[in-house]
Amino acid sequence: MGDLLKKAASPEVMNAAWKRLKGDKAVWDQGTSRAEMEKDLVLHVLRLSRELGRGKYRPAPVRMFPVLKGNGKKRIISALTLRDKLAQRAVLEVITPMGEALFHHDSFGYRPGRSIDGAMARVREQVTCGYSWLVDADIRSFFDTIPHGPLMKQVKRAIPDRDLVALIKAWLETGAPRTGILAQRRGIPQGGVISPFLCNLYLTEFDLFLTRKNLPFVRFADDFLVFTPNRKAAEAAMAGVKKGLDRLGLELHNQKTRIVKSGPGVIFLGRKLPGGYRQNPSSKTRKR
Repeated sequence: MGDLLKKAASPEVMNAAWKRLKGDKAVWDQGTSRAEMEKDLVLHVLRLSRELGRGKYRPAPVRMFPVLKGNGKKRIISALTLRDKLAQRAVLEVITPMGEALFHHDSFGYRPGRSIDGAMARVREQVTCGYSWLVDADIRSFFDTIPHGPLMKQVKRAIPDRDLVALIKAWLETGAPRTGILAQRRGIPQGGVISPFLCNLYLTEFDLFLTRKNLPFVRFADDFLVFTPNRKAAEAAMAGVKKGLDRLGLELHNQKTRIVKSGPGVIFLGRKLPGGYRQNPSSKTRKR
């Protein structure tokens, strides 16, 4: 077994992972409720630890069910067993520092020590500096459309443990079955403990693309703003955003993406955006 997977299976990491899941009411495994599992808590956790450390662990089939969104459409949520959530949480404890060393500083979603407040502070900073014309963007069906092949290439580059990489691949394939014989596997299970990490890992390439194009942004998972000084620049930025996402096999959600000037009428992450910077008329150069 690889060193990282052994570390994830260690009693110390498993204990820390279990503490993060104490309030989770999911069944422990197929046919075993959480209440039944807790009667022999140490036995079940140690058994999972041994399976992980020896390469014997296999994820259970993921149950999927639809949830209605505000627009009346359905979103498919994956329901993992508590056993699989604990395994994923233990792995996440180990790989989070690696992700933090790679992720962009203007990515705020699902990261330790980062929050909506931090994202909004960065938004205010950009708008105050005169970058008040925005590409207010959303990625279409993001979690459902991430292609597994390119994602796994990112995982292999970031995580130097073949056994752990193989386990992550198994979690992906269990939670996103093929839609056809020759169809490429796509999608990260919504509800998976490790899914937000994989989201940020995959979009880091997009973050770096924007940076190379000198396009300041703030991203929270698949919702993001790109900041520009005027409408013309925003239109050019929109074209750049589409190109960057196309490289990853992703596309913008046309109904949720627009060019707009920052102001209280624009909502991002449930918050109103600040008004755009206005130049003081007295500071303008007067013609003689």
